[in-house]
Amino acid sequence: MKGMEQTVAVPPYTVQERVELPAQGTALIVVDMQNDFVRPEGKLFVPDAPATVEPIGRLLERARQAGVRVVFTQDTHAEGDPEWKLWGEHARRGSWGWQIVEELAPKAGETVIEKPRYDAFYATPLDHLLRVWGVGTVVLCGTVANICVHYTAASAALRWYRVVVAVDCISALEPFDLHSSLRQTAFLFAGLLSKGDGIRFRAERR
Repeated sequence: MKGMEQTVAVPPYTVQERVELPAQGTALIVVDMQNDFVRPEGKLFVPDAPATVEPIGRLLERARQAGVRVVFTQDTHAEGDPEWKLWGEHARRGSWGWQIVEELAPKAGETVIEKPRYDAFYATPLDHLLRVWGVGTVVLCGTVANICVHYTAASAALRWYRVVVAVDCISALEPFDLHSSLRQTAFLFAGLLSKGDGIRFRAERR
């Protein structure tokens, strides 16, 4: 039996021109910007990911200058990991493909969280760290939009964090996957969407 092709429209969603967030109480989470996903020779290359490196870099620099907490997630697997049955070998701990791309390399003192599944909260200390830091808002960027970014956004929302996604700082394997994920983020999680350059951080007045 042949598969049935069907065209489905993604319902509209709103992208804010500008989103202003308090520097204190906000964390920027850079999801899985690793060689295996971002470089053409990577094991699970996402063709649109290289174009996000520059806007993520600008967002990252602005967050650093404002004193925003920065967290990098690092998809991490080893021999026998059941996820390799789904996707093939990728992000093997210690390999070149596992490393975060050089342009976005974490600086000393910034947090890197190795995660075994799509959701950055699953089996990691992320929730604990955010609460210790007094963070209530998370800004997400990285790849893959409808997989690791999306499930991290969902998990954050279920824990009542405010979720913001930088729409030009994420990438997916298919346009539909990206847009449907953004629509779900706005619709289900009450998330805010904006381009990276539209996300600004304000210092708290003392």
